[in-house]
Amino acid sequence: MSNLYIGLVVLVGLLATGVLLRFIFSTSANPKEIFESIDGTKFSREKDLKEYEVLYERLKCLYEENPSANEKKQNAKSGLTLSFIKQLKTNGFPTLNLLISNKEQFKKLVELLDVSEISSD
Repeated sequence: MSNLYIGLVVLVGLLATGVLLRFIFSTSANPKEIFESIDGTKFSREKDLKEYEVLYERLKCLYEENPSANEKKQNAKSGLTLSFIKQLKTNGFPTLNLLISNKEQFKKLVELLDVSEISSD
């Protein structure tokens, strides 16, 4: 009876090992598709890539050192003031009063960050 038990344990162990090895090799054999954005950031889903690229195009003008006339026009179109952009990039909002006084600017920034209109999932 004990030989039968040992044989059964060995058989189950071999089957489990085989299933585990098959799982490991089947998942590593199928490389995941990687999507790369214009700035080199990598994404595993195309939807994430599209959202990132839309945001990148909308917001890149905020980080230009010497914005061109077109980028200045885009900043004006976004509705964000130059002082808000500078505060956002450099000092932050160290006081509550400063944070609250920029409430409308934050709302405009949230609108820029909204990508729900391009989401297809």
